[in-house]
Amino acid sequence: MAGWTGQKMRAAGMSALALGVSVGSANALVITPTFDSSITRLSNASVVEQAFDTAAYAYEIAFATPATIHVDVSWGKVDGGALPSGALGASVDSLYGYFTYAQVKSWLPSSDVLPASPASGNKYVLPSAEAKALGLLSANVPGYDGYIGFGLATSNYSFTSGATKAGTYNFIAVAEHELGEVLGRVSGIGDGFATPFDLFRYTKTSANKVSPSSSASAAAYFSTTGGATQDGPSFNNARSGDRGDWYSTPASTDIQDAVLYPGTTPHLSQADLDGLDVLGFRPSASQPAQQWVAQRGTVRFALVAEPASIVLFGFGLAALLPWTARRRRGAA
Repeated sequence: MAGWTGQKMRAAGMSALALGVSVGSANALVITPTFDSSITRLSNASVVEQAFDTAAYAYEIAFATPATIHVDVSWGKVDGGALPSGALGASVDSLYGYFTYAQVKSWLPSSDVLPASPASGNKYVLPSAEAKALGLLSANVPGYDGYIGFGLATSNYSFTSGATKAGTYNFIAVAEHELGEVLGRVSGIGDGFATPFDLFRYTKTSANKVSPSSSASAAAYFSTTGGATQDGPSFNNARSGDRGDWYSTPASTDIQDAVLYPGTTPHLSQADLDGLDVLGFRPSASQPAQQWVAQRGTVRFALVAEPASIVLFGFGLAALLPWTARRRRGAA
């Protein structure tokens, strides 16, 4: 179904990042949602808010990064822009940029696995939440790091972490998908720039040669080893869906799949957590990521036929220039 993404560029972020403001006194990852009136006036507002908090807690227990992430949450809109009819969810990230590859590489904890030079033609932006995780912004700097909106009637969602009611979409799963993107699991490929997450995208040539990928259409995979291994599903390169999402098939079961289907309950995989780990989010020592995934292993996501699908939209990036661009996704 139809989707929406937006991009905004912020004018003061480059100097703030360049100064490398020190991290504050927070000692754990905290996700702080602000529910606007479009949610607080819902008849089941408390149910919606509790379900969103459950999604946020999934990331809070998985990572010990000392940062407080502020998220604006709304219904029927995202960052003031209306979601199209039938939209399942959308997110908008506050971004800073533009930066050089050398700068971005120097900030990442996994820089040793990255190539000396990236795929050509990219300029780089940095999501606000990731900037906090890397210590480039204060852990408690005010302002929203991202915006998340939900588009369907509340009756179209199941708000439980258990089995999803037939014909509905698991709200917690949708919220986890969008929160992952606010934290930095987003791509700028196809939009004239790149994100740190794009640096872990690789492709193989017909001669089986590995190289970084900046193509929106070529088959590509996620790798934490400079392309030597494939450490998650292939990236989405289909007609619709974000390029930072996983490629979806009827057998897919991942929270970050590009396409979500009714009556199913996705899970957050080790690859999803690894994707945030390489971006600077430190896994919790007291709650190992693998243990946490196993505990939530009963939360699954089995897909159905393509015509019943809804694409999860992600990103909505804000970077440092005063412009806004919006994209619409086509109907499945």
